[in-house]
Amino acid sequence: MKTQHFKIIVLILLGATLLYSCANTNETKNISFYHWKAKAKFTDSYKNALILADSKKVYLHYFDLNLVDENDLQNDGIYPVYLLREVDKAYHDFDIVPVVYITNKVFNDEIDIQGLAERTTRLIHEISEKQFHKKLSTIQIDCDWTQTTKNAYFEFLRLMQKEFEISTTIRLHQIKFQKKTGIPPVKMGTLMLYNIGDLKNQKENSILENRIVQKYINTDTSYPLKLSIGLPLFSQTIVTNTSNKIKIIKDTERSILENDSHFEKVDETNFSILKDTLYKGFYLSKGYNLKLEELSEKEIITSYKTVKNSKLNIDDVIFYHLDDNALNSLDLEKIIIEL
Repeated sequence: MKTQHFKIIVLILLGATLLYSCANTNETKNISFYHWKAKAKFTDSYKNALILADSKKVYLHYFDLNLVDENDLQNDGIYPVYLLREVDKAYHDFDIVPVVYITNKVFNDEIDIQGLAERTTRLIHEISEKQFHKKLSTIQIDCDWTQTTKNAYFEFLRLMQKEFEISTTIRLHQIKFQKKTGIPPVKMGTLMLYNIGDLKNQKENSILENRIVQKYINTDTSYPLKLSIGLPLFSQTIVTNTSNKIKIIKDTERSILENDSHFEKVDETNFSILKDTLYKGFYLSKGYNLKLEELSEKEIITSYKTVKNSKLNIDDVIFYHLDDNALNSLDLEKIIIEL
């Protein structure tokens, strides 16, 4: 009799464990996407990805701020470029977070931070009013600040917070060396888990490799801000000329390179230019090298789990980005299931 009772208890415990496991497996994941083009179209690929991920939010790139003319005293030489021009009406059904990318060199010693914050705020509101007929209160600022620019950048964030609720992008080096780089004066950040390696290293995928992530993140890694994780869904081709200067070409065309006599396969990721040729609008000379940087679902998932297994306070996932080629080159469903 006791044995039978024991078996019943064991079965109940096993059932509870399975239910708990299933509940964890099916827990709601807050998944969003970046859109990083001047014309925000809404293709079938975008629609399918957003439905698959049950996404309610899109991070929409509004513009870049760059130091264009150092001799221009009126605006500190800083101007908005790559402005958002058109937005499909389908995006009106989503929570939109405007994203402004700011190059690090903007925050030089002579910058008028108050003036820059006012101009940035005004332009964000103008674009929001034009495209969505309302002001948007939550934004993201994307800047790879350094130890020398942190004071100016952090002051800029403080001024912007008078008008907006702000999240900032965080790089791996800013996690590892947080005492030097400082902590942005905001409540939320997004850890950018892409573009983390060396573009010139022909044996390294600069977009994402878990072995690189592990150099910055371990099980004891912590950070005082709540973080989302930005995960890549794109590929790129790195062109290196004979002077070791590089250009980045969007996407990869492996089959074309493998079947064109102008190119010679060096290894699985590198091709050498045998004869001068045009490739995707770029003139390539003999001796140039093409490095194909492509991602696998496994690499993305493994890198994500390295971060999740740390002490970082991880919340949402933001995929970069809504792009037909990117979305069609990877099994998004497989990645989502493993997150």
